[in-house]
Amino acid sequence: MSLKNPRERLNSRSEPDIRNVFDGFSGSRSKYRKDRRRRRIIAVVLIACAIVAMLVALDHWSNLGKIYPGVSVGTVPLGGKTQEEARQIIEERAGALDQIELTGPSGEISLNTERMALNFDVWGSVDRAYAVGRDGNILKRISDRLAATWGTVRVAPVVDYKREIAQVRVENLATRANQEPVNAFVNIQGSEAEVVESREGYIVDVPTTMTNVEGAINNMTGKAEIAGEVLQPEVLTPAAERAAAKAEEVISDEPVVLRAEGEAWELSPEEIGQTLSLVPEGGELRVGLDRERLRDALSGMIDDLTIEPVEAGYEVSGSSISVTKSQAGKKVEEDKLFEAVEAGLFTGKRGYEAPVVTDEPSLTTEEAEKLKPTDLLGSYRTNYTLSSDKSAERVENLSIASDAISGTMLAPGEVFSANEILTPLSYNATKVIILGKEEKADGGGLCQVASTLYMAANYAGLDVVERHPHYAQLPYIRPGLDATVWFGSLDLKFENNTDGYILLQESVGDDGYIYANIYGRPTGKQVEMDSEPEYVGPDYSEWITYQKVTEDGEVVFDDVLHKDTYKPLIDEKGRTIRPDAEEVIIAPVNP
Repeated sequence: MSLKNPRERLNSRSEPDIRNVFDGFSGSRSKYRKDRRRRRIIAVVLIACAIVAMLVALDHWSNLGKIYPGVSVGTVPLGGKTQEEARQIIEERAGALDQIELTGPSGEISLNTERMALNFDVWGSVDRAYAVGRDGNILKRISDRLAATWGTVRVAPVVDYKREIAQVRVENLATRANQEPVNAFVNIQGSEAEVVESREGYIVDVPTTMTNVEGAINNMTGKAEIAGEVLQPEVLTPAAERAAAKAEEVISDEPVVLRAEGEAWELSPEEIGQTLSLVPEGGELRVGLDRERLRDALSGMIDDLTIEPVEAGYEVSGSSISVTKSQAGKKVEEDKLFEAVEAGLFTGKRGYEAPVVTDEPSLTTEEAEKLKPTDLLGSYRTNYTLSSDKSAERVENLSIASDAISGTMLAPGEVFSANEILTPLSYNATKVIILGKEEKADGGGLCQVASTLYMAANYAGLDVVERHPHYAQLPYIRPGLDATVWFGSLDLKFENNTDGYILLQESVGDDGYIYANIYGRPTGKQVEMDSEPEYVGPDYSEWITYQKVTEDGEVVFDDVLHKDTYKPLIDEKGRTIRPDAEEVIIAPVNP
C-alpha cells in the first residue's frame, strides 16, 4: 500500500528509464570514436612501414654490390665503390705506407713499416666497409645507413704489425729527447756575476705516442704526433738577472776589513764573491753567504787569533796518580762574526770587529783534581798456575795483555772495551779452547786476564755492558764468574758509571796470581758475589751467579745476575773431561 499519488508513482518510474536510454546511446558513440582513432593510427603506421620498406628496398637495389656512400676505411673514402674497386684503392694506399712519420717538439723520426712487418688484410678491410648497413638487425642497419648518409662511418682496417719494434723506437726517441729543465743561475767569476739562462725541459709520453702510431696506421695516414710535455724550470732568466744585480752590489769594488787585537785582515771583492751562495727559493735566487766558504776565506785570520786550550790530564806511576795542569786558550766566536758579516754586507757595511774570547779546556786542573781516582773500588785475583798450560809463553801473554790494560783511565760515562786494547797486540801461540777442544793459537791466556778484570769491575760496582761465559769450566776461576774474549767477536765491556775518573790496573805477580785493581772516587757501594751449581752432570753443568749491591747502607740489588751453561771439554790428548769428573777443580768465589 502506498500513500503517494498514483501519478507521482508513474512519473518516478518512467524518468529513470528515459535516462538509461540516452546513456546507452552516448556510450555507443564514444566507443565508435575510439575505434575510428585506433584504425587511423594503424593505417599511418602501416603506410610509414611501407614507405620505409620501399626506401630500404630502393636503397638496397641502388647500392647492390657497392659500399654504401659515407663509408670509409680509416680516412680513405670508399662510398659507392664496388668491392673490387675498394680493394684496389686500399692496396694502393697501403702500398704507399712504407713509413710512419712522427713529428713533435722533440724532433722527427720515421718508423719503417717493413721492419714493423706491417700487413694490411685488404679483403678483410673491404668486407668491414661493405658490411656497414648490411650486418645486424634492421634497426642497426637503418642506424648505420642514416649515420653514413648524414656523415661518415669510419671503420678501422684489418691490420697487423710488430708493436714491440715501434715501442723500442719510440722509447729510444724518449731517451734522446727527454731533458730535465735547467734553472737559470748566476756564475760568479772574480767580481763579475754572469747570468746563465734557463732552458725548458721535455718528456716524451711514450704510451700516448704509441696510441698515436696506432691511429696513424688505422687511419692509413702514415702521420702521427709525438706526444709529450714541456717542463718549465723553477728559476727563470729574469730571476737570475735580479740575483746577479744584487750579488754585484754586495761584491762592490771595496774590500771588507776585519779587525781584532790591534791587527787587520782584508777580504778582496773577488774573495767576497766566492763566499756568496745563490739558493733557489720560490722561483727566485736568494743571495746569501756560504759560511763554510766564508770560514775558508777567513782561515788565516782565525788561525792567527786561535790558541788551543791545554786539557788537564793524569800521570800514573804504579798506583800513584798526579794531575797535569790545564791552560786556557782563545778563539774567534765564528757564529757571531759570520752573522754580523752576513747582516752587514747586504746593507753596504765594509768593516767589522772580530769577537775573540777565552777558550777554556774541557777538563781544568781544578776539575781534574776533583775527579781524580783516590780509592780502591774493586779488586780481584786468579791463580794462573792452575791452568793446564803452564808454559812461559802463556805467562808472557798474560803480561802483554795486563800491561796494555794497566794505566787505562776512563772518564765518567766512558765504556771500556777489552778487544780495542788487546786485539792489536802480538802474542805467543799457546793453549786456547776452540769449539770445546783445546788447541794452540795466538793469544792463549787473554781470557784469564779478561775474567780477572771482569770480577774487579763487578766488585767496583760498574755496569757490565757485554760479557760471555767460556765453553767449558776452567780451574782458575769459579764457574759463573768468568768472561771470555776473542778477537773481533767476543768482547768484555763495562761502563764507568761513577762521578769521577777510574783507573784500571792489572799485573802478573811472581806468586802465581794475576791481580786486577780499579781505583776511583768513593761511591758508597759494597758488592758481594757468589755462584752455585744448579745442575752438574756428564753432559753439561749449569751455574747460577748471584750479586748483592749495597749503596750507602741500603740494598739496591740482591738477585740472580745470570745463568751459565758449561759443556764437556776435550783436552789436547783427545780425552773428554766431563763437568762432573773428580779432577775438575772448582775455584773459590774469592781466591
